[in-house]
Amino acid sequence: MSIINGSLLADIVKFHKPEHNANTAAIVIDERDEHLDEAAVNGIIRKQSQQETLHFCKELGCSVIVVHDLWELYPRHIYGVIGQPDFSCIKEASGVLDGATSPPLLPYLKEQEITSLVLMGGKYDMCVQQSLMGTYSFATVSSGILNHQIIVLSSPSLLADYNPEIYSLSPKFSPSVSSFNNENIDCACLNKINWPMFVLSPGMRFYTKIKE
Repeated sequence: MSIINGSLLADIVKFHKPEHNANTAAIVIDERDEHLDEAAVNGIIRKQSQQETLHFCKELGCSVIVVHDLWELYPRHIYGVIGQPDFSCIKEASGVLDGATSPPLLPYLKEQEITSLVLMGGKYDMCVQQSLMGTYSFATVSSGILNHQIIVLSSPSLLADYNPEIYSLSPKFSPSVSSFNNENIDCACLNKINWPMFVLSPGMRFYTKIKE
């Protein structure tokens, strides 16, 4: 993982160059208008950051993907910006890839030749983590975004619940955290592993702020 002390919006431009087969999409995962365990002021900051990022991505020509958790919620602060997403799906199970959405997300990413995703959404310690890293339960392994050669761009203020203290970053990413490929994991050991919030992966870039 690269922790970037700089602007997410500035770097999105570098990763979206369709003329050079570099296509970026914004992906909103399990977002809703209210998160009951999130302080009101934090929710306002998060929504503003998400809206600003979506406006920027749309003006740049990036497609927008919405992944709903179990049923469609149409959060106003998201749909008020994007109108109709370029692709939307509903999760049928934990994680968002390997055909576990309706319609399946992974074929769309491949068809559109998406090479990087701007990630935002609810519950970064659950749904977002599963989306990045995949899921592991009852000897079942499903892929995450980072297992499909897709670069993930994000920032703390795009994820619920928003915690200002995460900007210090160093306590959140301990040296003991290691990269992995979930296809090579011994399923018998899965329940004994305490997965980190985010993996240290060369495919993920985490920015300390939205813009300069």
